[in-house]
Amino acid sequence: MADDSNLIEESYCAITVNIFKILPKTGLNFSLYKLNTSNGKFYPLTVPGKNLTHTERQSITNDCEDGLIYLKTEDLRHCHHPFAENLNLVLNTLGSSIPEPELALLILEGLKISAATIYVDSIKIHFESFHKTLCAAGEILHSNPKLLWLIIPLLDGNHSLVNKSVSTGIIGAAVILLGRELTPDVNVFLDAFCALFLCDIGLSSMPEFVLGKEFCLTRDEQKRIRQHPLSSIKVLSDTQLVSKPVMRAVLEHHERMDGSGYPRGVTNDQLSWLGKLCGAVDSFVAMTMERPGKKRMPIVDALKILYKESSQYDPNIIYALEKVTYRD
Repeated sequence: MADDSNLIEESYCAITVNIFKILPKTGLNFSLYKLNTSNGKFYPLTVPGKNLTHTERQSITNDCEDGLIYLKTEDLRHCHHPFAENLNLVLNTLGSSIPEPELALLILEGLKISAATIYVDSIKIHFESFHKTLCAAGEILHSNPKLLWLIIPLLDGNHSLVNKSVSTGIIGAAVILLGRELTPDVNVFLDAFCALFLCDIGLSSMPEFVLGKEFCLTRDEQKRIRQHPLSSIKVLSDTQLVSKPVMRAVLEHHERMDGSGYPRGVTNDQLSWLGKLCGAVDSFVAMTMERPGKKRMPIVDALKILYKESSQYDPNIIYALEKVTYRD
């Protein structure tokens, strides 16, 4: 009897024209396959490492349009960088074909690249593309929340606006989808996902060395940082793609239930649940990130602080946060 461990079942996924366009133009280090419609078998169409001529590329493009070009699922890992840079397209086209470990890494890297376009480059230029990418990733996570268990351990704990945005978004998504009994409607979740990513967008105009400080902020720096929820609202209002619940949550993410927060100093009954969630997750992420001159706080210590400050944070949210971040 044959040894089953030596039997490898090969699987293939179809390549569309748009996916073919984002693959490397030269030195493709894996083979593309063409489906033989007469016998249903796949045969290699390209040679790894060999550059394609213009004529060959045009022929493959035509075959893509007819649904005849495939690549092995195991070769998807070789496409990581171009796929991460085009996450929206890839998730909408190949999301169901990518193995979960690779998909988790791809979503994380794609979100990080996309967040950098608005936090580092220009929100005016890139927000529409960022929003599409965020929604595509959010829909995948909403349909398969277990991907978040694979993503959370991969988060970068070194402080930057981009790393903080991605960590807040992913951990907040886990609180909503894994830490609570009820799963919200996908559109409600996408609003929450968006708010979590955008809490600090008003800080993007400040120098990174200021944002990395833990102590010794000048009076002007302190004032500008405390005004960033208002700055965020001003920036986001120009995009015309952000809903009112998202705007409200971004405005409220530094408010506290006992009225000790900013910029308005409102209390519990005036705060939205999403605003409270953004505030709790933002605080947790800030405490557990490493900054110049400050080591990251252990998760258990950060949770203890949030529980201790129960007059400021919703205990139910902190409990859900503990469920998704502190696992034995």
